Amino acid sequence: MTRLSRRTALTTAFAAALATSLAACSGSDNAEGADTATGQETGEATATADADDGSASAVTIPDGYTAVEIPDTNVAFAVPSDWTVLTSDDADDDERVNAFIQTTGLDADTVRLKLDAYTVIAASGADSGITEELDVQTDSHATELRSEEEISADMEEYGLKPDDISISTATTGSGAEARLMSYSLDLVQAQYTTMINVLNPKATGIIVFTITSTDSAERAQELADAILSSI
Repeated sequence: MTRLSRRTALTTAFAAALATSLAACSGSDNAEGADTATGQETGEATATADADDGSASAVTIPDGYTAVEIPDTNVAFAVPSDWTVLTSDDADDDERVNAFIQTTGLDADTVRLKLDAYTVIAASGADSGITEELDVQTDSHATELRSEEEISADMEEYGLKPDDISISTATTGSGAEARLMSYSLDLVQAQYTTMINVLNPKATGIIVFTITSTDSAERAQELADAILSSI
């Protein structure tokens, strides 16, 4: 049996700090008592529904992706079908956690820490040739997204100086408002991150997705686009 090398998580203290400030809270609002739910739709599956304002909205799971439900939110989002996923509810399931560690090559301590901090974590396989990760935080108390000016002020307060940073707004498949921040960091190896701060389309609150890849900024944006179209 091939022994997989252990990888260090790409999500840095920078991403964690910004996710916290974007969520406008001191910690994540992880769900309790919900089971991991993975949607059955893969490929170009599109659901059309009526938005609150009466307009139609299209939520799409792109080809090659699977819908994964965020516990206690009724919100599902797209994850590459060949990635491995855990939720905070899996923290006490040693079999599931160990399978995640073996498949992704991430070290056990890193995975445990991430399960304490995030509602959902996902990662590409260790044999994929690149390292890609996705972390999800939820905050049921926030009622609005932080502005571009507030995000910039947060970065200055934390003393954070990433490369090639850009902040933009977007709309999800269901019509919810989202704010994106993309940047790169040149650490042991270059890594590219896109963070999505989006209003929960099903309830009060916000959801923060942090996508990181060692491939390219375009790849990080491609993963972000898939998430935006799916929620």
